[in-house]
Amino acid sequence: MIVFGVHPVEEVLARAPRSVEELYVVGQLGDPKFEKIAQMAEDRRLSVRTVSAEEMDALCEGNHQRIAARVGSFPYASLGEVIERIGDRSPACVLVLEQVQDAGNLGAILRSAAAFDVDAVIVAKDRAAGVSAAVVRASAGMAFHVPVVQVTNIARALRELKEAQFWVVGTLAEGGSALWEQDWSMRAALVMGGEHRGIRPNVAKECDFRVTIPLREGVESLNVSVAAAIGLYDRARSLGIASK
Repeated sequence: MIVFGVHPVEEVLARAPRSVEELYVVGQLGDPKFEKIAQMAEDRRLSVRTVSAEEMDALCEGNHQRIAARVGSFPYASLGEVIERIGDRSPACVLVLEQVQDAGNLGAILRSAAAFDVDAVIVAKDRAAGVSAAVVRASAGMAFHVPVVQVTNIARALRELKEAQFWVVGTLAEGGSALWEQDWSMRAALVMGGEHRGIRPNVAKECDFRVTIPLREGVESLNVSVAAAIGLYDRARSLGIASK
């Protein structure tokens, strides 16, 4: 996976340095705009390769800002690690995404998760987007800020969270309580459905609470990344996190 752009490269070096295999730069790493990257690369004794602008264009699908990093497999966390890290803390929040398939949506959601103090994001392994270069780009590098867990069975993951004293809050297009009525002063697993089918029945039955974002008549639904941002902001607002 190629991560490119000044901020995304800074983030992967800061948050997941062991996953970085090599840096690519057009020009010199001594350029002032790369000062932070150069220091981290030196500290970690990373290989730095100077390439031409044409070579960098071929490596990257977008505005690379003359810097890129080759990253091995994305450093997913395990659900057990996340639960252990959270410990007995309450409130806490894990965002659960069921079959979100668009890389742009996943990237935007990870950026919102970082902004609104989410402890981890769980994604499905099959029929869903994993963390890719496109996701990192859409997240502005924030994909490395929040632990991401990839699971084969979302319903089973929710049951594990419930065993760890989490309450599962499912978001529905209609029929749930108004979002702003939800009590977030607890350990919450907020579930967002995929772009096309929403939350599937086998996942919905694991939900302890069901919430809906009220919309103006004639508007059927919101993009999943927008809905996730609204849900996470409502939690942050109610807990005073958004004012920090």
